[in-house]
Amino acid sequence: MIEQDTSLPPVTTHAPLAPGFTGSGAEYFRIWIVNLLLTVATFGIYSAWAKTRRLQYFYRNTHLAGAGFDFRGNPKAILRGRILAVIVLAAYHYAFGFSVTAGVAMVALLLAGLPYMMRSALRFRLSNTWYRGLPFGFDGGILPAYAAYLPPMAMFVLPGALVAMMPGKPIVAAVFLLYLFWPLMHGAMRRYQHANLLYGDQHAGFTLSSMKLAGTYVRVILAGLGVMVVFGIVVYAATRMRSGHPVGSVLTVVCAALLTYLHILLSGPFVMVRMNNLAWSDTRFPGVRIACAMKARSYLRLQVVNVVLTLLTLGLYRPFAAVRTWRYRVAHVRIDAPEGFDMATALAARRGATAAGDGTADFLGVDISW
Repeated sequence: MIEQDTSLPPVTTHAPLAPGFTGSGAEYFRIWIVNLLLTVATFGIYSAWAKTRRLQYFYRNTHLAGAGFDFRGNPKAILRGRILAVIVLAAYHYAFGFSVTAGVAMVALLLAGLPYMMRSALRFRLSNTWYRGLPFGFDGGILPAYAAYLPPMAMFVLPGALVAMMPGKPIVAAVFLLYLFWPLMHGAMRRYQHANLLYGDQHAGFTLSSMKLAGTYVRVILAGLGVMVVFGIVVYAATRMRSGHPVGSVLTVVCAALLTYLHILLSGPFVMVRMNNLAWSDTRFPGVRIACAMKARSYLRLQVVNVVLTLLTLGLYRPFAAVRTWRYRVAHVRIDAPEGFDMATALAARRGATAAGDGTADFLGVDISW
């Protein structure tokens, strides 16, 4: 049963609009199984067409104010992006096997190109998402894209590169300190994404700072410190046991694994839910306000059930899980238009191709996401 949220207060005296989803797990299963079989039969080539069919199914079954969404992306563009991603990842994986120079050059190429490709992917995805005859869009600039995406790219790429270049050097360990700044990086990426949205020629408003979005991690960090304290107590208790007794070491390892897994299991949904609620609830278009109020606890229950049933069915429950998750997210969104939704959407007009910065007009014109 999907939890229906009743805690969303109306932004004005008008009742907010509730999006709806009319798809079903059984219906999507037929699409999913065909996509899977054709992807395997074509050694992954059909995956681009599979993604297009998947997005079209979910978008076309999502309705707001009597109209549905649509995805009109070209599968060939998605395929180009995936081929490019595979080539880049393979080159990065084997570059240091040839020489340090080749490895350094590949790392530099990754850091120089990935932020641009991430921006290109956003433009492609949004410019091919339509509602009421108008496309969405993304007009984030190049320099802000590098400011948002270069630090997290460096965080993931540099440690492995330095281990290959300078094994055993202290600077290698110091680079891992970059992970301490992940909350700010995550906040900066979400701000870049939401502050540059378009619907037709209407630009989205977004006021939250990266620091405010990063505040989502405060509770996670505090909980992590609590886990460390509990682990320390367990270790101390284990060391107090009779010397040489295997129970102490086994208990330490088991408790450490359970505590770490529990923290990850609980913190992941909390961060996702909290970040989505903050970002979408601060995103607004002229005459339209969005409110998102998912609940971490109910979302966690949903995902636990999805994972368990997917494992028990050897993966066959996956399409049903995708439908349940999509329906849950849609059920916790409200759209408020004080002057009337029809009037608000009528303000938007078709934008010119050059002003829009459509992803299809990009130099790459690809979608590297999976």
